[in-house]
Amino acid sequence: MKKNFKARTRGRKFAYMMMYQLIIADYTPKEITKTFWNSVKEEDESVIEFANRLFTGAAESVDANDEIICRYIRSDWTYERMGEVEKDILRVAVHELFRQEAPYYAVINDFVTLARKYSDEKSASLVNGILENIRKNFKLSEGKVES
Repeated sequence: MKKNFKARTRGRKFAYMMMYQLIIADYTPKEITKTFWNSVKEEDESVIEFANRLFTGAAESVDANDEIICRYIRSDWTYERMGEVEKDILRVAVHELFRQEAPYYAVINDFVTLARKYSDEKSASLVNGILENIRKNFKLSEGKVES
């Protein structure tokens, strides 16, 4: 069965958008997944399910993912200097990378594209660098996650 890659790309975008809402608003992940879809025109149930699963998992592991992100930021940068867009993109991306359900290059490419779209080229470069460092250090290219 061939997967719809554009659907996964849309799902990643929606998961990031929900993560952004989680961090800036005072709502629970359950409240966000319940109300988010009222403002978004998406009829593909597989996209909605994927986005909800990705967001919920990332929301449950924000602190752990933030620790990982902090460990792999360039030495001349700090977590506090990062914008909320970059942090939220990375939180969802790290969660998905460790799930290893999709090729790492597709995951990284989609999240770098989101950083470029919702921020700028420097943000995209930062997101790419952090995700590549995490991928290499945890050997996420193939098979099981190693530390």
